[in-house]
Amino acid sequence: MPASCACERSGTIAASIEKRIWNLVTDGTPVVVTSHVNLDGDGVGAVLALWHGLRSVGVECVQYHEPPMPSVLEFLPGLDRRVKNVRQLPRRFHLVAVDSGTLDRTGALAKKAPQAVRIVNIDHHRTNDRFGHINYVVRDASSSGELIYKVLEAGGVPLTPEISLCLYTAIVTDTGRFSYSNTTREAFEICGRLMRAGVCPWDLCERLFGSPPDAVVRLMGLTLGTLKLDAGRRVATMEITDKMFRETGTHPVDTQGFADMAIAVQGVAASALLKEITERGRLKYVKMSLRSRPGDGSVDVCAVAETFCGGGHRHAAGCEFYGTLAQARKAVVAELRRHLRKARNSGKRPRGR
Repeated sequence: MPASCACERSGTIAASIEKRIWNLVTDGTPVVVTSHVNLDGDGVGAVLALWHGLRSVGVECVQYHEPPMPSVLEFLPGLDRRVKNVRQLPRRFHLVAVDSGTLDRTGALAKKAPQAVRIVNIDHHRTNDRFGHINYVVRDASSSGELIYKVLEAGGVPLTPEISLCLYTAIVTDTGRFSYSNTTREAFEICGRLMRAGVCPWDLCERLFGSPPDAVVRLMGLTLGTLKLDAGRRVATMEITDKMFRETGTHPVDTQGFADMAIAVQGVAASALLKEITERGRLKYVKMSLRSRPGDGSVDVCAVAETFCGGGHRHAAGCEFYGTLAQARKAVVAELRRHLRKARNSGKRPRGR
């Protein structure tokens, strides 16, 4: 799909795009807002914030989230009013896809996309393929929640407690509680404004991170037991089998934050969390979540993910592997080793004469 407008960085061009997006989604046409499969706090929070903002100015707006929904996010205001079946969508609508690098990652809604009058693509992943009529893609943004904040700001939408809670959720989850390398000064400034609008960071983080169900804690323990180290203890992998999900009564969406456990091991430079994704009892694919430590000579895990037709960011990326868990581990460890050597070589300084 040819893009009529695109953005790479924030600034004056981005501001014009934000206003153009707002003018489009408030032109009287119903709006459908969605995110991506394998839902996370950024996608869900950003979608909900835009949904609240559009409804506050009288726009007919529908939110759709490809199931299943992570239980930890169910407390977010307005989520109980989501449409759960794409057959319930209006026949004619503008589609706003948030935090999705490709159109097919919107799940079942992708088949409805040809009905859309216009498609707006709002994302911060460098591997985004610019599938919209308007593409607001800012690679150095902390999160898609940050971009939705700017769209709402361009529309003059007040920061209600509901909007602020959803936006803070988006930013705090995608920055790893402000610990990832994508954390920017602007992210802190926005979250400061969200706090003034009523967000209590302690209470929100307690809901998101502080009280996991016992089933998730048991799954975490089983996952930690699979830890393996390669490449001189510089590459770490962990695995979650379908059997582990069934034994604990959990699902892949319950693994928010699990990918950060292996990279936290002392001395590890890059890691992969491998999850078996099944359908009707049969292995569909292995979901690989990749992480690396920032700094000089760091591994570009986005480049690793692209090897398997995935994408993401330099220090956090993901992809799908169509094969067994053992095959996935062998393949990703080989790629992580190769990129680790590449990162080491690029970090070496030439010797002086």
